[in-house]
Amino acid sequence: MQGTAQVDVRATGPVTQPNIDGTVTVAGARLVDTGFNVALNDINTTIALNGTTATIQSFTGQISSGGTVTIGGTIGLTGDFPADLTIDANRARYNDGELIAARLSADLTLTGPLLATPTLAGTINAEEIDIIVPDNLPTSLARIDVTHRNASQAVIEQQRELFPKTAGGTSGGGINLDITFNAPNRVFVRGRGLDLELGGSLQLTGPASNLSIVGGFELVRGRFQILSKELTFERGNLSFTGDLIPTLDLEASSTVGDVTVYVTVTGPANNPSVSFSSNPALPQDEVLARLIFGQGTSDLSPLQIAQLAEAAATLAGVGGSTGLLDNLRSQLGVDSLNVTTTSDGQTAVGVGKYLNDNTYLGVDSTGRVSLELKLGGGLKAKGAVTSSGGGEVGVFYEGEF
Repeated sequence: MQGTAQVDVRATGPVTQPNIDGTVTVAGARLVDTGFNVALNDINTTIALNGTTATIQSFTGQISSGGTVTIGGTIGLTGDFPADLTIDANRARYNDGELIAARLSADLTLTGPLLATPTLAGTINAEEIDIIVPDNLPTSLARIDVTHRNASQAVIEQQRELFPKTAGGTSGGGINLDITFNAPNRVFVRGRGLDLELGGSLQLTGPASNLSIVGGFELVRGRFQILSKELTFERGNLSFTGDLIPTLDLEASSTVGDVTVYVTVTGPANNPSVSFSSNPALPQDEVLARLIFGQGTSDLSPLQIAQLAEAAATLAGVGGSTGLLDNLRSQLGVDSLNVTTTSDGQTAVGVGKYLNDNTYLGVDSTGRVSLELKLGGGLKAKGAVTSSGGGEVGVFYEGEF
């Protein structure tokens, strides 16, 4: 917290139970909470101290991402600091920086002992919520524990600041919630081919450490785009199972010839699973090929195979491991199946196969066809043609050192 406070206070009585009278005024302050990714600017407040009670006569702050917050009420200055506060948010914007962005208004109360287990209650009305399904996996990396040997004092201090140790216990018992969260529509889920709108309400109750979330969001409309094919979702919901990462459960279907294809999207929004099934039953790779190209994998051209692999990589998350890709590689009988990024930032998928020990043929989803020929002695001849008619050729030397 940064800013300037003007304090005019008189304290009398025993230290164990003092009487404090006066005022505290703050103007133009700033509060940043990196844990919740929230910043308040231009904080102005006047707090009146009267014996054993602090009365917040006014408190206003501008949320850095948009919207305002006002707070009023009282806080006891003895014991566990009993509070009776009202908190109002008007068109507040929130973004966790990874998955969720929202614009909402809130009418809340915070009551009870602040150093024990206060209760946050009231209603939150969301005007719009955007949930982004990440295109790339992994979305996070596991922490690697590193031991610094003979580290300087500066390195030790940096380590303490970056990874502070959690205290063994606290005097507080957390916070209880009793909140109704309303979002009748405009709950959007987008990414990895999904474009959904949902609506509904949630009831959040109980301690924050063991939260009970009742309710969910039902599908208003939705579609699923994969290459040139677009499917409409017939059912779907977004629910919560105890934490704030929503869980998807969606299904779409399409009839291709004599096969009905079903696409289901399930799992947490930050890493959902997309699966394919059909009636009559076919392997997932075969179902995907029939959905996109209307024919089986054995009838696909090399370019179609690369496009199919690109679709599978997109569904799994580029860079992620997927059984769909592994199965596709073995089923198609190719030696390599890789995902790359082109010079203009687009995703391309390439497949390749050794025609013999010295000759390798590759094709990718941009239409580029390449040929590599081992000449011996570490020399290789490489040539390629692109979909626009351009070409390239060269001789390369490779060695191990």
